[in-house]
Amino acid sequence: MSSARAEITYIVSMRVEVHGRDIIVRTGAFSAVYCKPAGQPNLILRQRTRTDDNELLAKVWQAANDKARELGWIV
Repeated sequence: MSSARAEITYIVSMRVEVHGRDIIVRTGAFSAVYCKPAGQPNLILRQRTRTDDNELLAKVWQAANDKARELGWIV
């Protein structure tokens, strides 16, 4: 018998919305709200659902930053 190794990849869909100066990222029961204050070079986290999942936090932050770049808010 061969010892085949299975790998499972989970793809989590994220919904990224823009409301005024806020970028809201939602996935499952988690959501985070980022804003771009005038005169600041980057996004600021205003509010998020509590979680200890650092990988999820990194992916959500990246999605928000990608949207901010697309909108020309940050470079």
